Amino acid sequence: MTETRGEPVQVVLASSLAQRDPEVARWITAGRGSLAFILGDEDCRHRLLAQSINWDRVLLACQEGAPVGYTSFKHQRRGPFSPGIRPFIHEFGRLGGSLRYGLFVISECREWYYGFYLYGLHVRKTARRQGVASALLQVAFDQALSLGHTKIELEVQVKNLAARAFYARHAFMPIRTFPTNWLSRVMPFPTVINLRRRLSPHP
Repeated sequence: MTETRGEPVQVVLASSLAQRDPEVARWITAGRGSLAFILGDEDCRHRLLAQSINWDRVLLACQEGAPVGYTSFKHQRRGPFSPGIRPFIHEFGRLGGSLRYGLFVISECREWYYGFYLYGLHVRKTARRQGVASALLQVAFDQALSLGHTKIELEVQVKNLAARAFYARHAFMPIRTFPTNWLSRVMPFPTVINLRRRLSPHP
């Protein structure tokens, strides 16, 4: 349990929950908005990804039993989603579905070289500025350490100054910038900065 400026926050690995709220699944799939050019709008993303969520790669923050935030991570080349090609073909047809599935796989492979990769933090508007994001980040650090990692990495868009400032306050350091290079020729990826934080085991 983590005390914050608002209500106490409990952060758990989503796979430990006995029941999973369908609305949480919809929230998580909606979070892939940066890939909307591949995965479509929120409803389409939900149809493509909701049945393939890897709940052991999702950390869920709750206040008074209600979900208020989440983050997801990639470890051993396995992230929060593992969809097959079938839902893509069902949604877009054989040719369009195969193409979109291939682009999705390429976008996922781009992060394979990270040991422990953290996707963005998502907090409901009503729960912001209450320490929820910091609580999620701290549990993510603990999760990475428990899996044998000594560093945690993420990417943030260059233009997202608020997110960059937040991560800087939590000791993330910029490592490299990925310009809109060859990947942007086939997919409209924004310029992002790779951030890294070194982790130390708890005494």
